Amino acid sequence: MANFHIIETGYFFADGGAMFGPIPKKYWQKRYPCNHNNMCLMTMRCLFIETDDRKILVDCGAGDKQLDKLKYYQPHNLKNLVTEIENIGYMADEVTDVVLTHLHFDHCGGGTVFNDKGEVVPTFPKATYWLSQAQWKNYRNPVMYEKSSFFTENIEPVYETGQLRLIDSDTNICENISLKLYDGHTPGQIAVFFDNDSKKIVFPADIVPTSAHLPYGWLSAYDNNAALAMEEKKRFFDELKTENAMLIFFHDTYTKTMKI
Repeated sequence: MANFHIIETGYFFADGGAMFGPIPKKYWQKRYPCNHNNMCLMTMRCLFIETDDRKILVDCGAGDKQLDKLKYYQPHNLKNLVTEIENIGYMADEVTDVVLTHLHFDHCGGGTVFNDKGEVVPTFPKATYWLSQAQWKNYRNPVMYEKSSFFTENIEPVYETGQLRLIDSDTNICENISLKLYDGHTPGQIAVFFDNDSKKIVFPADIVPTSAHLPYGWLSAYDNNAALAMEEKKRFFDELKTENAMLIFFHDTYTKTMKI
């Protein structure tokens, strides 16, 4: 038996030119709105999966540890991730697994918090945190282009407690939940495939950040290798062609899910 919940962790603004990279504004603004400053409202939408013996969180939002550093993005309406999980019916120490699709701050920041002593510790003290080996290596030795997206306090405390589990190929967490690796946006990003009865639930994270990014060529300037990101997006959709799949969009404020 399995069930899933969508958790909204808050919003920020991103420049439309950055979000849609090579696509001219006259086209992308018809699919995704922006304000007078060309800024698009982005959400940070996470996934929580319950099975008989696992409580699995996919991505963690930005959290609130780095608000001063993130002023440009105007984070707002941030939700406490632990409180949101408690509203589902579980305490932080009941979470068994945390999947970090990648280590950009908006996807992993909520995975660590300040404790009563002002120390940064894992938010989920008994969970295994899943991450790709490629993403870990990329974070430890980032290219200049991507360096500002990483904050050590978002992942080093997890590594120090021994809770980090690195994978170097497609891996099953359990019988009906698969982690698959894709490059292009950033090395070794994880997409989560969840078989729920006769339906497949897919969390593509920044492979397809919004519904506007469904076409292969609709990429983001945040993709650190645009040509590879396009090829990997095609590979992603090729794998879904025979599936009755529902996508959950991490960043799309206006469209939570879509069947494809």
